[in-house]
Amino acid sequence: MGRVCRETQDWVETQVEQPIETWENQQENRCRNEPCNWWTLCLNVLVCWLVWVLVKVVRIVLVTIGKWVVRVICEVVNFILDALAFVVNVILSIPIIGGIIRTILNWVTEVIWRIVSLPDFLLSLAGVRLRKKMYVGVIIPPNMATTPAITDADVQRQIAAVVSLYDSTCNINVIFTEICRTTAAAPDSSLVVGCDAGGFFSDWWIGGSWFEYTSATCKFTDGFRRVIGYGAEIIVFVIDDVTPAGTNGCSFASTDNYVLIEAKPADQPFVAAHEIGHACLLPHDGSATNLMFPTTPSSGPVLTNLQIATVRGSKHCVYI
Repeated sequence: MGRVCRETQDWVETQVEQPIETWENQQENRCRNEPCNWWTLCLNVLVCWLVWVLVKVVRIVLVTIGKWVVRVICEVVNFILDALAFVVNVILSIPIIGGIIRTILNWVTEVIWRIVSLPDFLLSLAGVRLRKKMYVGVIIPPNMATTPAITDADVQRQIAAVVSLYDSTCNINVIFTEICRTTAAAPDSSLVVGCDAGGFFSDWWIGGSWFEYTSATCKFTDGFRRVIGYGAEIIVFVIDDVTPAGTNGCSFASTDNYVLIEAKPADQPFVAAHEIGHACLLPHDGSATNLMFPTTPSSGPVLTNLQIATVRGSKHCVYI
């Protein structure tokens, strides 16, 4: 189901249909209580009811029926785009050549949408930050060796921190697309990942191929966004271990549309938020209270004005 299709219908229902229905009810009550003016032969009552009927018919025909026609068309178009994107994403999951193409494509789309969002970047620097949205989902492989096993509660703790932080600092509505526990067993190279140059290039091999293929199958909806870049969902993969020691998350910036975390109960709750910051091109920061400090703060992290504008200018943060 296309998310934009659903969101558009929800907007029509809450912002258009419901206010009209409220007016209809008020008009109906007014017509029932309308006194008959004898000098108009009670035509004032008739006109009142005619207006009520006219508005009701227009709402049913244009709003109620129209929204479903648009919804069906939107869903069909969205499914076709997602089906085509699925094929592209499967091709991008081919080791080596697919990984190289994927890296180039992701960086090209990042640059393009950065240029397009330059006005929003400048407005954000000036403190004008209209509401934007960002999609975030989670994928957990079935063959993790972490003991005790990572629970949904462990993941939700990270996601709650993401939602709260980016809402309060950047005015971004983080839309969580749920946890997918895939049945596709991950290779060892996807369960233990080095967050260094070696890990970057190994992403072109079997490990990165699994991440890309699993993203295509587990997060099929709106997969076309990951191809064109605009509003691409950031997928948080939960894995056994991120190396070197003491590292509990990793992101290769715009090279991928996913980040990696361990999500262990003892981890700081803002690890996923930190890695998502990297995915939006935020580098590390020297302030111990900053979200992007190498050792993620355990509570109350902050972002600078420039960091906020940078996140909002990312291809992952959109209006539509």
